[in-house]
Amino acid sequence: MTLSSGSSFPTGVELTYIPIDLATIKQANALGCAKPFTLKVDRLIEQNADSNILFVSVPVAFAPTCTEGHSQPFLAHLEKLKKEKDISVLIILSANDPFVMNAWGKLLLQNADFNPDSELPKVIFASDPNAEFSVANGMALDLTNEGLGIRTGRYAFVVRTGTRSVVYYGMDPGHDDVVASSYETIETAQF
Repeated sequence: MTLSSGSSFPTGVELTYIPIDLATIKQANALGCAKPFTLKVDRLIEQNADSNILFVSVPVAFAPTCTEGHSQPFLAHLEKLKKEKDISVLIILSANDPFVMNAWGKLLLQNADFNPDSELPKVIFASDPNAEFSVANGMALDLTNEGLGIRTGRYAFVVRTGTRSVVYYGMDPGHDDVVASSYETIETAQF
């Protein structure tokens, strides 16, 4: 199956993550370890009825483009995503393990400018183990020649929870350009 705008989001998708609390993020220890949990996306969709869930995928956590050019703009506009795009959950995912994603997420969120007391989407930094979800949906990136193996591609998509319909889908070729999956593109997209 290949995901695209208008397609139905597949059932049974599971990612892994370690929760991050936005209310206490400024005091969180990025090196603090916790047990990973399974993120059952079906349950997440049910819990966030009549809203949108935004998935943003990066090939490599901590890489310059993934950190500065791709993830940070989304985190800088959390309140706007909630108010203007009805985003109830933002999932930033990569094939990195959940421990790396948690540490990276904490560091990014500690440096993001947002008011934790305002109405914000839930933010989840999730691992796509072995890039299985990305591979199964035609969204993986082969970086074997760079020593990184099969990775999640650079993509973003929005799922409307009431219908499970993908109402926006954008994938950038390669791993350096951030256009179709950028915050700016999501901000102007009609869905």
